[in-house]
Amino acid sequence: MLASTASALPNAPNAAGTGHNGVIAGTVVDPTGEPVANAEVNVRGQSLPAPMSAQTDAQGKFRIGGLGSGNYTVTVFATHFLNTTAPTVDLGDGEVYRLSITATPIPQASTTVEVTASEKEIATAQLHLEEKQRILGFVPNFYTNYVWNAAPLDAKQKMALSFHSLLDPFTPFEAAAAAGAEQVAGLQSGYGSGAEGYGKRYGAAYADIFVSRIIGDGLLPSVFRQDPRYFYRGTGSVGSRMWYAARSAFVARGDNGKWEPNYSGLLGDFTSAAISNAYSAPSDRNVGTTLQNGAILVAGDAFEDELLEFLSRKLTHHIPPGAHGK
Repeated sequence: MLASTASALPNAPNAAGTGHNGVIAGTVVDPTGEPVANAEVNVRGQSLPAPMSAQTDAQGKFRIGGLGSGNYTVTVFATHFLNTTAPTVDLGDGEVYRLSITATPIPQASTTVEVTASEKEIATAQLHLEEKQRILGFVPNFYTNYVWNAAPLDAKQKMALSFHSLLDPFTPFEAAAAAGAEQVAGLQSGYGSGAEGYGKRYGAAYADIFVSRIIGDGLLPSVFRQDPRYFYRGTGSVGSRMWYAARSAFVARGDNGKWEPNYSGLLGDFTSAAISNAYSAPSDRNVGTTLQNGAILVAGDAFEDELLEFLSRKLTHHIPPGAHGK
């Protein structure tokens, strides 16, 4: 039986030497986050003459060392749980590669069937956990991924996440806050003032959110095959993390796992600005305003990513067990 979800959290290589000094370590938990003790963790690889194994301790932790660089398959065997195979581990020389593996209990009165969890199934399970993430328990934090090597989303999953975010009960409050800030700052003066002006700003703000979620976070990432989520790093110096967060507005992770120019994010910001310009008051419609608003959106993305990198993890509820970033 092979089923369940598994997420990999690699660390940087050790500074010490080369050779067979790589390590695969991590934690095995059940779907509630409780550790699975006395589970057998089996590691197989082309460079190994025979599989290596270890047992998890009372905290569900395991560690297998003496590994050379290369690809390894990690499988967990535990009583009352389906056998679980993690995504392939690409171990570097001297690297300590950390895994968080979630084992699925065997359904009662079930027939023994050999099942392999597909990449899409893993992505679906991880996405369902992300959709529970909220800052301070009420502000949605669905687009932050704390599992560094999370499975990529397909087009249907990206659109589903867009609609889930758009239809969240918090969205109207987000639009109300944006409209209030614009009215206080005197922006979009063509809408006027008072209750009528606020109503127009609220409608425009809600439309902006709709366009941003559907086009910027759903359609364009599907077209360019890029991940619309922010991948929390959490390791390295403060300066390196600040640079990583700032450049995330300009660099995105492709569905192939490689980093590339953030075509979907940048085009989404300027498309949103252009569409927003179309329903602005006539006196506020011009190319300069569109370019200015697009640049403001890009800068806002970079600033938001800084907050996600340095503040979100401490404030977010329901982060998946064992998800610590890179």
